[in-house]
Formats: sequence, structure tokens, C-alpha cells
Amino acid sequence: MKKLLLALLIIGLLPVAVYAQYPGTEVEAFEYDGTKWNSMGVGGAAVNARCFGSVPLDSACNKNWDVKVIIQADIAQWARWSLTGTRWDWFVRKPGNYAADCLTGVLWSNQNLLVDYHDFGNLIAYDTAKAIDDTIEVFYAVWPLGSPPPGKWDPAGPDWRSPTQLNDPAEWDTIPDSEALHGGIQFKLWNYIHVDSCNSACQYGDTAYVSLKLLCQKAWIDTLTGYFR
Repeated sequence: MKKLLLALLIIGLLPVAVYAQYPGTEVEAFEYDGTKWNSMGVGGAAVNARCFGSVPLDSACNKNWDVKVIIQADIAQWARWSLTGTRWDWFVRKPGNYAADCLTGVLWSNQNLLVDYHDFGNLIAYDTAKAIDDTIEVFYAVWPLGSPPPGKWDPAGPDWRSPTQLNDPAEWDTIPDSEALHGGIQFKLWNYIHVDSCNSACQYGDTAYVSLKLLCQKAWIDTLTGYFR
């Protein structure tokens, strides 16, 4: 039986205490919730937006004036994700080659994303002393479509990746900014296991991680918390 835990992490740089480049003086900002305006106050790290006024100007004269006013909005990168499950359990009655669409995910963002994989490995018997063969070979396929599994059952084919390949940075998936990404891109992670006649009747498992990195984040965002610096 396979027990595989996937943790989706947002990983970034260490936070700094204060971001020194905010211009001018912060003013109270409000967010509309669909029925009313709610104050976000001043100086909050966890609010969704902040506003600053700067470049004051005054004069007095008997002439006409054209005063240039600049309005800018600097938008941070955001990401949203959804997974159908973070644990896969196989119950195997006889030796054979088996594959399943174990995980379906959806990613949304407004800029480039990197999806990388860590610590994937074969399934190892929890009690190796009780196993004749303490390892079940596993392979993975990132496949956007549904059934049947991609390619032939042969894991040496181009569709399937070994755990070592999946952990290799060269195999990580960069998802470029696109209209489709803003609306949500679906992906599937297939799992293939090869159960041999030498695998004893016991439990096998592995723990691995999938990481999501926002590649175009703003300097004023603390990438550890996602809040304002």
C-alpha cells in the first residue's frame, strides 16, 4: 500500500523587517466587498492594497496652470491553487503494473510560475526486515488529459519519469504567463507502480513534496508570508 503525502509550498526569500521604498505618506484605503466599502486602515501588512501620496506642490500666481498628476498601480504576483488530494493509497491484490490518475490540480496566477518536485523516490517497506524485496518501483507522468494513462506501460518510454528524473531541476515545469493561466490551468500527475512477485505482503510508502514558486514577485512582498514588507 502506498502512502504518499504531497505538500504544496510557496517558497521565497527570507523576509526583511521594513520595505524602505514606499513613496510619500500612506493614506487610508478602502476595499469594496460587493455591498459596502471597508477601511483597510494604514500600515497593515495583511491588507490587499495600500496607497501612498507623494510629490506635494503649491504655488500662488495670476496665471493659468497645468499641473501633472500621476496615478500608478504596482501589482504583485498572486497565485491560487487547488488539488483533488494530497495522499494516494494503493491496495494491490496481485503482482502487476498499475497506473492511476491520482492527482488533479488547477493553478491560477498573473505571472510565470515554477512547479518543482522534491524527495520523490520508490516505495520502501516500512519494516524492511519483513520484506523479501523491500522496494516497489514507481514512475510519474504529468499528463493534462484523462484516461487511459499516457503512453505504453513501459516506464522507459518518454511519457514517464522516474523519481530521480522528477527531482531533477531540468525536469521542473515552468508555466509562462498567459490568458489561460489567469483563468486557471489544469494538470494531472499520474502514478505508475510495478509490483513484483518478490514484494512481500506488507506496507510500502514514500513522502515527497511539490513546490510552487512565483517567479515575478515584487520586492515589497514578503515571499515567506505573502504579506507587505
